[in-house]
Amino acid sequence: MRFTQILALAASLCIAPAYAQEAGPSFPPLVAQELPAFIGETIPLPTVPADTQDTEQWNRVFNQMWVRNVSRPALYVVRPPVGRSNGRAVIVVPGGGYSFVSFGSEGIDVANRLAANGYTALVLKYRHNSTPRDADEFAAEVLASFGSLGSGTLVEQPMAMDDLASSIDVVRAMADDLNIDPDSLGVIGFSAGAHTTIRLLEERSQAELLDHVALIYPPLPEPVGSGARPDLFYAISVDDPLFQQSGLAPLQSWLAESNRVEFHLFSGGGHGFGMRPQGTTSDGWIEQYLNWLELQ
Repeated sequence: MRFTQILALAASLCIAPAYAQEAGPSFPPLVAQELPAFIGETIPLPTVPADTQDTEQWNRVFNQMWVRNVSRPALYVVRPPVGRSNGRAVIVVPGGGYSFVSFGSEGIDVANRLAANGYTALVLKYRHNSTPRDADEFAAEVLASFGSLGSGTLVEQPMAMDDLASSIDVVRAMADDLNIDPDSLGVIGFSAGAHTTIRLLEERSQAELLDHVALIYPPLPEPVGSGARPDLFYAISVDDPLFQQSGLAPLQSWLAESNRVEFHLFSGGGHGFGMRPQGTTSDGWIEQYLNWLELQ
């Protein structure tokens, strides 16, 4: 099975559910690209030495932007329009199954919407599992990873949690430069990014510094362990294999310690919808999230 066939199957399972609704779609190959030109302000994270070799690969497939083999974590800053800042910041943690970082629909696209509404958004490019540099070998690995979605436990990735914890420290330290209130900092995580956020809440002191968090289709088959409980926005679709695996267990464990929760269970949308329209009620999640943020 060649690269495009493998990724087409992966897409039909979870990565690009919109494509799976079409009959016999044509899937493009993985296209290598340089760091996208529209990305401007970058903040390197101190979790690796400054002279660490850059091994990352930027790719575009299914009209989505991915970066993989990240060795130098960083935050990409998207500021609100001049005169529109509300002084609040959100760190955006994309998913990707710890095989890549879904930088487009779960990263920069989310950041742009946040910035348009007055928030300073910072997309986290975090370290994850290394993957084959060859396109076909990488595609086979993606299939093996996502093909079993909802049937097992996501392998832990401590480096991603280190990078998220560091990003919280860095953003707070740069509050004046970013024109934000360090006590109004939040995190929104998608899939593996939500998993990283949960582990941070359970294990790291930086979690106590967060004002609010959002978990979008988190892969967590077990209850959330005791830890920090900032205000929570939680969204997932009933047809997501992860929801079918875990049900309401993560939410119920959270509610046992805090009732400051906004929960949305959509009738459709699958896994990994991010900012991509699905023609289901999950398309409205970003407006619901922004409304919730406004009232925090």
